[in-house]
Amino acid sequence: MTDWTKEKTVEYITIQKHLHTKEKLGEYYDEWAPNYDQAVSSMGYIGPSITSNLLQKYVNSKNALIFDVASGTGLVGEVLANSGYSNIDAVDGSAASIDVARKKNIYNNLYVQWLGGDNKLNINNDRYDAIVCAGAFAYNHLKSDVFPELIRVTKPGGYILITMRTRWLRIEATFSDGKLEADMKKHEKERKWKLVEKKVKEEEDSEQNVVTFVHQVC
Repeated sequence: MTDWTKEKTVEYITIQKHLHTKEKLGEYYDEWAPNYDQAVSSMGYIGPSITSNLLQKYVNSKNALIFDVASGTGLVGEVLANSGYSNIDAVDGSAASIDVARKKNIYNNLYVQWLGGDNKLNINNDRYDAIVCAGAFAYNHLKSDVFPELIRVTKPGGYILITMRTRWLRIEATFSDGKLEADMKKHEKERKWKLVEKKVKEEEDSEQNVVTFVHQVC
């Protein structure tokens, strides 16, 4: 196994900005999947724990049906399972990452699919009590065009939690200058969801600051 130091992981992550197609991004994560958990651990990745803590604030029932979107190898799902949630599904565009997640035996249903644009999930309306999505809004990853589909599969009154680095709100072109939050507000004006909390976790290295948006579906 490769020794994934923080420096090596940061270097590898910079490749993402050059991966402009889902095919290339999929190949990138398929190759990385066997070592992904070790790599992000070297960086002290806290997205899963932040997401779990906020989910527990809004969803009390540990039997609630949770959808882990852009689940990767299942790091968020592991934390949720350790927190007592027992009814979790997952979707990710990387088949190899889903294979790693499947072996952890924490998900009920796992889907290999890219989200965004015209891509629709083969899932009924109003299915989930909550959606969690950690670390997937970044260079060449998820964009705001996934919001309608996330809203569609979430029950009225359910929650959608999106956790991301604050740096992407500055440097990712489709998010910067308030674009991402403007798209969120557009759906709020249309009464599709409402923002109930925006929480920022500040780190010593400001480039590692994390923000979570919690919306409740109308």
